[in-house]
Amino acid sequence: MVPKNHIGWFVIITRWGQWKKIAERLTGLKVGYFIPRNYSTLVFLHTDKTRALNLVNSGEIKGRFLVDHGTRTLLEVPDKQMEAFIRVLTEFPDVPVTSEVPILKGTRVRVVRGPLKDIEGEVEETPNGVQLIVAIQSVICARITIGRGDVVPMENEN
Repeated sequence: MVPKNHIGWFVIITRWGQWKKIAERLTGLKVGYFIPRNYSTLVFLHTDKTRALNLVNSGEIKGRFLVDHGTRTLLEVPDKQMEAFIRVLTEFPDVPVTSEVPILKGTRVRVVRGPLKDIEGEVEETPNGVQLIVAIQSVICARITIGRGDVVPMENEN
């Protein structure tokens, strides 16, 4: 059972161009958040579910929540996924971010060297080389070209 005041990552979709206002408002309210620079219509709130709901329902933050259709409740992003996503976008702020998360999954890997060491994701072969895909469920993903020798398949790890 999840504790009542459990802090999690909840996703809000907002209108284009609102991210600066939302960031200022959340900073003033001392609410943790992450807004991907290249996909600023998504706001990831780091707070408890009650406070997240109150922020939107009261109109303090304009937007709507993404819902997990399996549980019919607010979509909550696991900390490990969110930490990896934030780290990729912090290390490489210009990496493409898209809502086109691949349906056919690639090989699950762990980065073993470089600035993204220990990040887990999937790789996909492209005409330009190997791309590491770090996804947040089926909502959004970041893709970055990475050396084949910089990753190891997860099933081969010991």
